[in-house]
Amino acid sequence: MKLTCSRDYKFFLYLILISLLISCGVKAPPVVPHSPIPRTINNLGAFAREGKVLLQWSVPQKDTEGKKLSNLGGFRIWRKFIPIEKKGCSTCPNNFKVLFEIDCQLPQNDCLHQKKMIYWDYQVEKEGKYAYRVTSYTTAGIESRPSNIAEINWVTPFPPPIGLKAKSGDGMVSISWELPPSLLENNEYQDKLSGFNIYRRYPNQDYGITPLNKNPILKNSFQDLEVTNGKKYYYIVRTLKNSGSEAIESKNSVEVEAIPEDLTPPSPPSVIMAFQTHDGIVIIWEPNLDSDLEGYYIYRRRDIEDKPIRVSPLIKGKTMYLDQTFSPGLTYYYSVTAVDRSPRHNESDFSQEMKVITITPKEE
Repeated sequence: MKLTCSRDYKFFLYLILISLLISCGVKAPPVVPHSPIPRTINNLGAFAREGKVLLQWSVPQKDTEGKKLSNLGGFRIWRKFIPIEKKGCSTCPNNFKVLFEIDCQLPQNDCLHQKKMIYWDYQVEKEGKYAYRVTSYTTAGIESRPSNIAEINWVTPFPPPIGLKAKSGDGMVSISWELPPSLLENNEYQDKLSGFNIYRRYPNQDYGITPLNKNPILKNSFQDLEVTNGKKYYYIVRTLKNSGSEAIESKNSVEVEAIPEDLTPPSPPSVIMAFQTHDGIVIIWEPNLDSDLEGYYIYRRRDIEDKPIRVSPLIKGKTMYLDQTFSPGLTYYYSVTAVDRSPRHNESDFSQEMKVITITPKEE
């Protein structure tokens, strides 16, 4: 018996073949959703502060496409170290390793609401070159390109100054200190000491990363002239050691405090007049032009007295006073002083005296 395929059977096989060809096409690779990459950090700086290394950089605000960055996940701090005895070694390992990671998702970091990020590297005990770079990454884990490289030639810091003193003045604070004996005995002292840095803070604040002085102080004293009388200030001093390209700061000296005081009295009032009326003796003077003026006092003396006596309370906002405490028929000399608003209430010298010969009113 001869087997034959019916026309319907052939058509069924044809449909199966067509479906297999359609379902067996080459599949395309999966499409990865677009994820913005933070812009590269280009202002990483490394500074020798307080016996350790301080890193600072700007928080990227935009991605590489120029759009506002809203998915910042954190930062990775990379470091490599070349010991001083292996400087210039071409075969030594020279790779950056992750030193620390800052998770911006943690509430205490809050990176997106800060313009600058700061990291303190406490692990800088060996002398040599420390090099740093920073990368940022998104919440999806996409990492930016490495930042610029910041380097520090690290040497063991000198000890901090001793005997720090602060003396308050009028609109100024004078600070002085001494070199520790261990530094004077150090053979490196003459060649490596590059000066001192002064730091100032207000109550309930931390010391900043920028010293008060623009250039290293080369002597053992400093005058702070940018202070306000009556406010409290705190100071520390750090010794600087030259490492070739940088100055390595020591740890903090002891802290001292000072409150500058206004010691300058106002100018004495001028153009004073005094005369007797039916109500009493009237004293008039020109207003004082000092910006910190609080008021005036009136003084009086008899012609047989050498020292004037204050006869008025503090007069505020007026340039006239009526003295009703005199005795008619006597001769008096009146003068005026000005008082400022400082805690000391500095009082001026006496104005020019005005003579008044009083008369006894006639009985009606």
